[in-house]
Amino acid sequence: MVPILRGRKYYKSFIGPCQNEMSALRWEDMTKQEPRPSQGKADRAWLLAIEAGLLKRIKRTGWWYAGIKDPESVADHSLRMSQLAFYLATEEGADPFRAATMGVFHDLPETRMSDANAVVKRYWEHLADDEARAREEQLEGLPEGMKKTVASLYQEWEAGTTPEARCARDADYLECALQAAEYLWQEKSVCLEWLDSNTKKLTTATGKALGARLRELLASGDWEQFRNWWKPIYRR
Repeated sequence: MVPILRGRKYYKSFIGPCQNEMSALRWEDMTKQEPRPSQGKADRAWLLAIEAGLLKRIKRTGWWYAGIKDPESVADHSLRMSQLAFYLATEEGADPFRAATMGVFHDLPETRMSDANAVVKRYWEHLADDEARAREEQLEGLPEGMKKTVASLYQEWEAGTTPEARCARDADYLECALQAAEYLWQEKSVCLEWLDSNTKKLTTATGKALGARLRELLASGDWEQFRNWWKPIYRR
């Protein structure tokens, strides 16, 4: 089996014994890439959609530390977070469409960087810079209108100061808290601590009210009725 080339040094160590048979082979020839064909709008749109599809398979890795063997995907999280952002924004008098769209796009760089949980972030010194570079490269070649809009959403999300960004960020925490409650219902783990930590980060009045209600449901035992919402309509 031919080994994978990992650089010029490795190439020389591999090519040495085969020098006579491969004397004409040059490093530049082996590593030369074909130029990419020009891409139209439709091609670029499909490339973005295909890349975004990776989020359906990338796991939210932090749950592994809580003992969850098969955790939710990034896309699972982003969908419900966006829906919560829409609700929060309508209650807070913000633009629900902008808040929800912020939720749709905020984790897109994870197609190229995977999900960086809190443990990984401890050792990833320039994570914010690398995320910014991934976002910039992902937007290359897109129609200028979309490019500017999504770029502004990223900037707004990072700053976290507008009503829409605050709603989106609260939705991010609320979705994680709700997922922790669902995992807690499925199996006992440290998820309750995650529920607590996420509800403490809420900043909007509506977000705090929802967080408090979620804690009440869990404490009162009414959570079972909410979790089994399907039973009244279930028919054999």
